[in-house]
Amino acid sequence: MAQAIQIELMKDYRYLSNLYAAKGDLYYTETMADMENNDYTQKLHRLNVSDKTDTVVYGPEKKVGSFALNDEVVIKKNPEGELIETVYAYLKDGNTEDFLCVPFAGGELKDFGDYYLLEGETDRRCPEYYRSSEQEKKTFHEKLKKEEDYLVLNEYPFFYNGVGFINGKRNSLFLINKETKEIKRITPETMDVEGVEVKDGKIYMLANDYESMKKMFASVYCYDPIGDKLETLYKNEKAFIRRILFADDRLFAMGSFDTCISGHSFYEVKDNDLKLVYKSEWMYYNTIGSDCRYGKTHGMVSKDKDVYLITVDNERSIVVKFDGKEVTPVSDGEGSVDDLAFIGDQLYAIAMKDMKLQEVYKVPSFEQLTIVNEEVLKDRYVAKPERFTCFNEDEIVGWALKPIDYDPNKKYPMVLDIHGGPKTAYGEVFYHEMQVWASRGYFVIFCNPHCSDGKGDEFANYIKHYGATDYYDIMAFVDKALELYPIDPERLTVTGGSYGGYMTNWIITHTDRFKAAASQRSISNRVADFYYSDYSYDTTYENGIPLDEKAIELFWDRSPLKYVSNAVTPILFIQSTEDFRCPFPEALQLFSALKWKGVETRICGFKGENHELSRSGKPLHRIRRLEEITDWLISHTS
Repeated sequence: MAQAIQIELMKDYRYLSNLYAAKGDLYYTETMADMENNDYTQKLHRLNVSDKTDTVVYGPEKKVGSFALNDEVVIKKNPEGELIETVYAYLKDGNTEDFLCVPFAGGELKDFGDYYLLEGETDRRCPEYYRSSEQEKKTFHEKLKKEEDYLVLNEYPFFYNGVGFINGKRNSLFLINKETKEIKRITPETMDVEGVEVKDGKIYMLANDYESMKKMFASVYCYDPIGDKLETLYKNEKAFIRRILFADDRLFAMGSFDTCISGHSFYEVKDNDLKLVYKSEWMYYNTIGSDCRYGKTHGMVSKDKDVYLITVDNERSIVVKFDGKEVTPVSDGEGSVDDLAFIGDQLYAIAMKDMKLQEVYKVPSFEQLTIVNEEVLKDRYVAKPERFTCFNEDEIVGWALKPIDYDPNKKYPMVLDIHGGPKTAYGEVFYHEMQVWASRGYFVIFCNPHCSDGKGDEFANYIKHYGATDYYDIMAFVDKALELYPIDPERLTVTGGSYGGYMTNWIITHTDRFKAAASQRSISNRVADFYYSDYSYDTTYENGIPLDEKAIELFWDRSPLKYVSNAVTPILFIQSTEDFRCPFPEALQLFSALKWKGVETRICGFKGENHELSRSGKPLHRIRRLEEITDWLISHTS
């Protein structure tokens, strides 16, 4: 008999990330929970793709930052201490050999002839820190220490989720002489670099140059080391550019002139303009959700003159190729592709297939090469998603997980789980929280309502559907589940995070059919949230900016708090104190209103955590979060 999946089993999962090739082998990072220290440790693996030999070559360490440079494996270290610096070392037979130290928080080195090209964080309070003397650096840190009790803001945006307060911070570009180690910053102190490509001895960048108010639209620049010249290739005033890339030896900007959530089309950067080459309604990154990932991934890799990207097509993520003319699919099949790398002409991926945890695969065959997570789910009850659809303006696709020891003659409680985004999507991948609830004897249902990714711009249109059509989609999906399965209509529960938390709040203020709800990292007041969220730029197109009475009314109309008088459902709020995407006061507002109204409610706040609590929060915090939700739902449906 299959064993139930318990909440604590997540401590045994392995999360794979940072796939790349060096010296004919694949390298990837394995992340695992360190329960004793309530943290994570990482190991670097070398995978021989010919015989599938998988060897740990570095670690475990608290964090392993590694990458390939000229076919060598480089380990990136951030030493502890007062001064800011990053050390780079070659990996040699399990040991490290330092070869470069830079006085800032640096990223991955790129080869640039006689130089290394490097992105690094700078602070406008000391823009020349990287070339200051040791005494000058110490003086700067002493000044910072005196200012620890004060938070001074003079820029917008002023913080970012998972990073913290970014006032005055910029992502700068540096050239470092390989021989002399001399460092030269090639971007102005006000410029924030968002993407970099190198071609024919020149450096191309997507960047935002601002003094105090960050522009909505990043521009495209080119730096020519001959003459030390930074040139503007496209002065952007209206395009949402997400990435720059080279294909067919031409420079492209990927994005949209419509809205920031429209599909990403490909525009050639030419003659100080963007010329449309390929119109697309796909977003070129992976939006298929799961709570079983951790770490850096590569959603785009280049091969010869082509570019390979991950995108979501309906309910799965796939690999596509852009050749400078059009986009064509490279892979197929259900599941999620999370990371990409090439060895020669062969493409490889970290992926989630067949309701398994992450492993490394060949693409497009999806031949499995690793067995890192093979044992942890062995002899466990892994509920298989059963796909079904309903109709509300359009076909709505979703799934049901049957409870453990399922008996069609019994009636079961149900958990409705709503994804975040909203422009993300559910697919047929392993989701720990859902499997826990199925193992606790619940039907778990989940769907992709309007606003979800993978079905084009019209389906995902926030302006038309947000807090309106999507709500009726979800209710129609619940009704269909009740028709198809022996679910007890008196024991329905609902939960979701981010957009799913917003929809949970919306549901309990618009219907009383659920016995309990758990709202995670949610929004309750969209007027207030606009002004203290790090993603406000992404919502400006929706109703404008809430500066005048009409615009404020539009935002307020889509705020669950406006309809709190309708609420009777007991609700738990899960919120993190350092969530800068959906800040803590969003839960407090609705919680307080419900308390005044006499509705049963509770908040469990997580100190030091951010919007990624369920995915990369500290292990004990992730366990406590899922215990809180599970206990709350069970206590109201037993």
